[in-house]
Amino acid sequence: MDRRSRRNRTGGAAPPVDTHPPESTLDPRSRCPFRGAGRPDRGVSTDHPAPQGQLPMSDHEPDLQCLLDWLAIDSTTGRERAFLERLEEDLGRRGLRCTRQAVSPGRWNLVAAPPANTKLLFSTHVDTVPPHFGPRRDGAATRARGACDTKGGLFAMLRAWHRLPEDLRRVTGFLLVVGEEVNHDGAIRAAELSFPDLRAILLCEPTRGRVALGQKGIVRLRLRATGVAGHSAFPEAGRSAVPPLLDALDALRRHPWPGDDTLGDTDVNIGVLTAGPAANIFAPEASAELLFRIVTPADEVLNTIRSLIPDGVVLDIVSTNDPMQLLPVPGEDTCIIPFNTDAPYLRHLAPVVLAGPGDIRSAHSPDEILTDRDLENGVEQYARIASWLLTRAERPAPQSRSGNSTAAGGREFS
Repeated sequence: MDRRSRRNRTGGAAPPVDTHPPESTLDPRSRCPFRGAGRPDRGVSTDHPAPQGQLPMSDHEPDLQCLLDWLAIDSTTGRERAFLERLEEDLGRRGLRCTRQAVSPGRWNLVAAPPANTKLLFSTHVDTVPPHFGPRRDGAATRARGACDTKGGLFAMLRAWHRLPEDLRRVTGFLLVVGEEVNHDGAIRAAELSFPDLRAILLCEPTRGRVALGQKGIVRLRLRATGVAGHSAFPEAGRSAVPPLLDALDALRRHPWPGDDTLGDTDVNIGVLTAGPAANIFAPEASAELLFRIVTPADEVLNTIRSLIPDGVVLDIVSTNDPMQLLPVPGEDTCIIPFNTDAPYLRHLAPVVLAGPGDIRSAHSPDEILTDRDLENGVEQYARIASWLLTRAERPAPQSRSGNSTAAGGREFS
């Protein structure tokens, strides 16, 4: 049997967060990006309001010290607040209207957008994986947690925004979310926003500057088996939970999982194994946590998994994302990404283009790095893609929304 956890939607009114300035300073004429337009949701505050019809701007691109300051702030998942407050200052002084969308107590998504008619959003996550370590310069490169995943990419986006012509800056903003490194709770909440004029989202993840054409999906699950504890010298006195679990894992490993000409192979990783308390005791319980990176619909993969596991092994589904196609950009180098991102959730707002400076293989490591050359290439690429998205004659066709995304309350690793 299985217990399928549904997508972790935020129920009811979101918990309030600090508001500054007071509500009386909010401009009631602003086009609020929240459904039920005309007023902010509960738990949402609008900071740094900009006058209607104009966008006062800082005349200068942020310098490298700004990035180093960002990297010095610990924003590991659950501790994003200080970084968000710094971003509100940096984006607000550029005339962008900063709006908080509450996600959980003390945590919020940040929408920094023009007063009206937002057509393009630069987007990424503000959280990083632990442990935090601050920046150090290494020749023509910066090493730090978040250097490429994804504070460096966000810095490139801000510089690119400065390089857009003023008429394009007037319709371009930022959507910055929490929680991507754990369970995507920020992106799940952000999918409830509404931007009537939005043409596309330009999403940052480190792809070595290549535009992702597609993203593998995921199926994350637990397998559980139950036995009877007893002295292992007397087989009749107990029953180990381990053999049926091993049989299930062996069947899943040996199965010829399908591949895809574009997305590649299905990958299966047995990440966590837990069993009995000692070698001389029949294990009363045994469990395993697995992550499948899939190239076919999640429901098809789950049906196959159910057919392969033996009786007595319980399947718990933690989260799923179908594989998805992403918006291509003419003239850009391309790739397929095997890792998980916020794209499956954000695509419900608008088609997603995904690209970013840096190499994902250095992310999450003690050697996370972003070179100055990759950073500048990222600035130029983001400015180029943003200009193309905003000036092309037709609105990008919506990406397929037939795939499903579910997430339980547990960790969902990228």
